[in-house]
Amino acid sequence: MYIADLENNIIHDMSFVRYECNINKIPPDKKKKIYNITTVKRMIDTDHKPQFNGCQYCMSEFHQFDFTGLYR
Repeated sequence: MYIADLENNIIHDMSFVRYECNINKIPPDKKKKIYNITTVKRMIDTDHKPQFNGCQYCMSEFHQFDFTGLYR
């Protein structure tokens, strides 16, 4: 199962949660349960609005880092 943080647009993998994810700090009304990986991949896709990102700690294979921000 996966949890989507609707406030920060981040998706967390509940089978691989880390302390750094701060799942307990997400308000209950800003959580959405996702039950399969195909829905997660669709939400992370660039055409989805709002665009979600994978958590850098528990879903690093789906985390997209914006390198252009480094050079501003």
